[in-house]
Amino acid sequence: MGRIADAIKKAKDERERRQRTADAIVNMPGAAPAMESLTSNSDAANEPPLSGSAPNSGSTPIPGATEAERFAIGSSAVWDVHPTVVAVMERSSIITEQYRAARTWLLRRYSPSKMNCVAITSSLPREGKSVTTANLAAVMAEVRHMNVLAMDCDFRQCSMAKLFKMPNSPGLSDVLSGRATLNDAIQRTPLGNLYILTGGGSRDVNSTELLASRSAAKVFDEIRERFHYTLVDTPPVQCLSDVGVIGALCSGIVMVVRMNKTASHVVRQSLHRLQANNLPVLGCIAADCSVKGARYEYDGKDHN
Repeated sequence: MGRIADAIKKAKDERERRQRTADAIVNMPGAAPAMESLTSNSDAANEPPLSGSAPNSGSTPIPGATEAERFAIGSSAVWDVHPTVVAVMERSSIITEQYRAARTWLLRRYSPSKMNCVAITSSLPREGKSVTTANLAAVMAEVRHMNVLAMDCDFRQCSMAKLFKMPNSPGLSDVLSGRATLNDAIQRTPLGNLYILTGGGSRDVNSTELLASRSAAKVFDEIRERFHYTLVDTPPVQCLSDVGVIGALCSGIVMVVRMNKTASHVVRQSLHRLQANNLPVLGCIAADCSVKGARYEYDGKDHN
């Protein structure tokens, strides 16, 4: 009985300690209100050690606090992103539900433990690959206990910075060039367990040479260890050879095909190129489909 009493007292003391910590956090000057959902219940030890911060992300994490407690001071109910990131702007929309369906398809067929770094590409520019990467990352981050990274490997466009309205530098190209560390480049977001690694400001370098370097392989290995799931935005298959180099660093590739625009023979040619380089193509996502009741559609100003 003594052991049971000790266990009950210990549990009570722990609850009181957590309550005092939570009260202190809420009462801190300038503390931002927590979002209604999209919080993570991960332990503090599972938090990737990052020093970068996103706009509106609030204070830096408190050492020893739980993820829920950190999220209470590190989030904002308003996040100014590009309107095409509907998974953030309109979480109950039909389009967001379609991205959730794609998320379910990926997670059911490919466990994060085996397929945790996926490249998103397309045959041609302006098919919606970057928009798909951003939205899919946002709905992936809805899954509890899963830290998600949206990474930009399209150094010429750097669409992640534009879509999430974050500083583009330091980013991945700066890390690979030795101008910044990975901790400096990865940025937090108000979604708690969603992180962004932008393309960076080193556009004067040879992207293929940079991505084929040993440092790139080491960076990808470290990212795999620190994040449960990583979505990588890549250049189009038909425009650059970078996607072949990036694909070799990832677990698999998802093709985005814009309906009623991209010719079928171009899509087949792109798939043959990827398969010829022994790159596993996990499947395709159809963009710009006609969905009854949907309010979102691509136009000439959309990102790649």
